[in-house]
Amino acid sequence: MANGKETGADRAAGTGGNDHARLARRLADELRHRADLALFADPAPARWTDAFLAETRFHLAGTMNAVEMAIRLEVSEGDIEVRLSGLPQPYCSPALERNIDLLTPELLAHYRLRGALAMVQRDRNEPGREDALSSASGEGPFAHALAALGLAEQRWTGPMLFDAPLRPDLPAEAFCELAWTAAALLIRGLALGRGPHDRDAMPVVIQAVERIISRHDEGSGPFALAQRCARALTSGERRRIAPLALAERRLLLFCALVEAETALPIGQAVDALVEGGDTARRAMLKLMGIEEALAVQVFEMLTPLTGTLAAQDMALMRFVAEYRDTDQVEAEAWLARMLVPAALAAKLAIIDPTS
Repeated sequence: MANGKETGADRAAGTGGNDHARLARRLADELRHRADLALFADPAPARWTDAFLAETRFHLAGTMNAVEMAIRLEVSEGDIEVRLSGLPQPYCSPALERNIDLLTPELLAHYRLRGALAMVQRDRNEPGREDALSSASGEGPFAHALAALGLAEQRWTGPMLFDAPLRPDLPAEAFCELAWTAAALLIRGLALGRGPHDRDAMPVVIQAVERIISRHDEGSGPFALAQRCARALTSGERRRIAPLALAERRLLLFCALVEAETALPIGQAVDALVEGGDTARRAMLKLMGIEEALAVQVFEMLTPLTGTLAAQDMALMRFVAEYRDTDQVEAEAWLARMLVPAALAAKLAIIDPTS
């Protein structure tokens, strides 16, 4: 007989004790995003080191400036064009700082990963190693894709000019989100200065953004170029190139090689490497046959992202010991968990929050 205090949802789940855990998990996800937004706007964030925060803000501001410039150029209606010219340039990136809630979890997560990749690439201090990867590329599709990827990565690590445009070479979903965010800020800016006889600018801006989105080519972005590099290689070549990519701090290329070898999507691979912690990093490196000495270098190059330099020695000793103990079976078990479709994993987590 059902307890009179038990709800229908409790009975459907088979227990009344899991609802608190489910609620806690959902609240934790929401609170983490809210905390990230607060920390992103805070001068001394905890989950972001100063360099990491600066890198991420540079990419967000630069690509936002580029999209804003594209919208301004796309608007040809004279009166709206004149009113747009009356707004400061750039307008959107400073306005976003005042409306930080416009950043969705997905968009902020993308820029966080992008900032991490660029920061590691920017700190590359042994340029001589680049010859190893270049000489190993030979000629053909891989060499051409690698050269294009190198140019794209150079744009990512250019001077940090927060009021200048940076090519918005984002995946399609992130680009759409960024474009509509810029549109919302511009429409709001125009509305604040709208005169009694000025027409509504929203339809004009919407049409401009739709045209910009329709022309966006995500295939020219670093993620797509890294995938093109990986697809141009055989399995044996990927495993030979993977250590060279890591030695040169080409983490995006390494993650593309992981994707081609394991079917783990490149975005998830980057997320696991940057955000996944030691367990994920050990598994990925083991799956690609990375030797211990290079694994140590990877640990050290990622440490500045976490702000744990003070405890680095102990953490490194623990990482090395656990890396030695991690075998192929354990790495493949981690991969199997990662390959579970996200929608299914979310449903299973609701059914059993302890899974």
